[in-house]
Order: sequence, then C-alpha cells, then structure tokens
Amino acid sequence: MIDSLFTLYCEDCEVAERPSRLWVRAEIEVSTTRGPETQHYLECMNCGYRFKSCMEDHMEAVDDEEWNRFVSESPSFQAGSPSSAEGSR
Repeated sequence: MIDSLFTLYCEDCEVAERPSRLWVRAEIEVSTTRGPETQHYLECMNCGYRFKSCMEDHMEAVDDEEWNRFVSESPSFQAGSPSSAEGSR
C-alpha cells in the first residue's frame, strides 16, 4: 500500500505539465478532538509552493508565519545519511 503522502502533487505544476517534485520539510504531531494527527509540511521543488497536508486528499496553503514556526530553513543531516557519510571521508 502506498502512503497517501506520496500521492500528493502540486496542482500548479501538474497543470503546467511539469513533474511533481515535493519535499517533505517537516512532520509534526498535533492533538485534535479526534485524537493525535500528523501534519506534513511540504514544498514544491519546481515552483516553491508551500502547503501542509493532514488528511489524505487535502492540502492547505501555508503562510510565512506558520511556515517559519514549524520548518527549519537549515538542512539537517542524520547520522548514516549519504550526505553525512561523504563529509566524514
């Protein structure tokens, strides 16, 4: 089964017939009346559109204030990632 996150696409790029290239920039857990919910903050690598997704087929535009609150602009490398392994050589 494919995670619903991977079926999302940038509508503007889809209309312009560019391939959808989304970058998951942050993932947070929030408490809602229905229980815990995971929100994904994504950015289109083609056009820069920023949005969040918390339901299977629902995306919301994200303003600069919310984006800056939850998404770090500095790259973070985890131990064992290809980028960190190359830097240790």
